[in-house]
Amino acid sequence: MRIELSGSLIRPDPLVVKFNASQNFNPQQYIDMGFTHFDVVCIGGGGGKGGGIDTANSGTLVRNYGGAGGGGGYHRVRGLLSALPNPSPVVVGAAGTPGTDHASNPASTTDGGDGGVSTFNGATCRASGGKGGKRAQSNSLTVTTQANGGDGGLGNRVAAGGGAAGGTAGTPTATGPGTVGVAGTDGTFVHDVLYGDIGQGGGGGAGGVGKYGAGGTCCNAATNGGRGSYNPGDTSVYSPGGTPGNDAASGSQNVTPGSAGGAKASPVNGLPYLFGQSSQPGTVIIRLTAE
Repeated sequence: MRIELSGSLIRPDPLVVKFNASQNFNPQQYIDMGFTHFDVVCIGGGGGKGGGIDTANSGTLVRNYGGAGGGGGYHRVRGLLSALPNPSPVVVGAAGTPGTDHASNPASTTDGGDGGVSTFNGATCRASGGKGGKRAQSNSLTVTTQANGGDGGLGNRVAAGGGAAGGTAGTPTATGPGTVGVAGTDGTFVHDVLYGDIGQGGGGGAGGVGKYGAGGTCCNAATNGGRGSYNPGDTSVYSPGGTPGNDAASGSQNVTPGSAGGAKASPVNGLPYLFGQSSQPGTVIIRLTAE
């Protein structure tokens, strides 16, 4: 008796495809190459920074910063290529636009724009963008600016936000550090048996208040941004949050808000790169295998 096997026993090596812009994915093309399964990560775009006040060393000498945008959400889904329509649309979430700064008038500043949603075949995989940071609403050295950070995005969600809470601004004083605000919250990470891995973007840090010629002694520090999709058991997933920075122009210390963390696609692409942080675009990355 002779046994004959039809077809090929050669399986293609795993293939990772990163989408840099919105376009169509054609699963049949890869099925014809021998691939059978997909593993996709969607990370939403980070929210834009809020507008601030810069008196440019005149008038009240104030240098106020708007809040940082929230980080993009995270969603990971696995499935059969044959279950996808041909073509399957891909949308890559853009970074939120920065808010408008002004030289003196808080009424002329604007909030940062929300980060865009990233999707793979619509509801198959989706992650919302982070909310934009809030504008500086005061140029006073004794009144809070309300320059709060934006909330983070969330996996398996389309509308911006839904993730970790943004930080809140403190209250400055003209001769000292003032009352410290609240840092952006860390995003959580969970595995859902129905919808895949779902992570929250971190909350953006709140903006601080500085003053030209006062160095680091005045007037209110910014706050930290939260970690995105924080999973203490898997460092390949979460993105660290940022700490406040100094303003070189005025000499004020710790007045720029800490950025919010988005997420990594390391479980799919094996790389440590970060996506969806404050003011940064998101991504869609897919890994194809033959099983």
